[in-house]
Amino acid sequence: MSAVVTLEGVNGVGKSHLGRLAAAALGPVCLPLVELPDSAPTGLPGQVIAALHSGGDRFLRTGHPGTETLLLAALQVHRHEALAPAGPGQVVLEDRGPASVAVYQAAVLAERAGATDAWALERARAIEQMIRMWRPAPATTVLITDDPEACRARFERRTGQAASPDEWALMSRAGRLYHQLAAVSDNYVVLDRQLLDEKSAVNLITGLCRDAAAAAPGGMAT
Repeated sequence: MSAVVTLEGVNGVGKSHLGRLAAAALGPVCLPLVELPDSAPTGLPGQVIAALHSGGDRFLRTGHPGTETLLLAALQVHRHEALAPAGPGQVVLEDRGPASVAVYQAAVLAERAGATDAWALERARAIEQMIRMWRPAPATTVLITDDPEACRARFERRTGQAASPDEWALMSRAGRLYHQLAAVSDNYVVLDRQLLDEKSAVNLITGLCRDAAAAAPGGMAT
């Protein structure tokens, strides 16, 4: 079974940037897996994401959160079924894994229901567990955090558009849920960008990837 390390965090935390640097540093040891919205538009994941995005919502909200949750959960499984098997000593570095679907969809469901964070956390744990039943569970989930205002600024620079109040509320709740999910899980490592510079953050990610690859059947290639 492939060793999998996932990178998680709110929009604008710099997760994809750090993931690309870590993948480059790891070289052939690493099999990078882009987040679902960056999937090739001609493939099934890209077509489903395009359909969810057709209404223009940047968080893929179509007004049917139950259906959206099932679709995104299925894509989390599909992407691993379609992935070429990792060789001995290799690791899959995944940009957004089960926790992203769990956290953001739980936040959307809670938003629609007018529910509390405690209610949302229960849903997030259930969604994450459902996805993990059908695909490889991450050996390590790296939760990348930063100052929320810094994340918001990066998100707005990247998209060229200010975050609306409802988008900011969703991002804020997702940030809280990530921390709460990490606190009750045993495979999370929190990487705080306020405490680590970019080089140290990349070194932490690459070290976790090498550890995961070494612990997987076949061990680390030498």
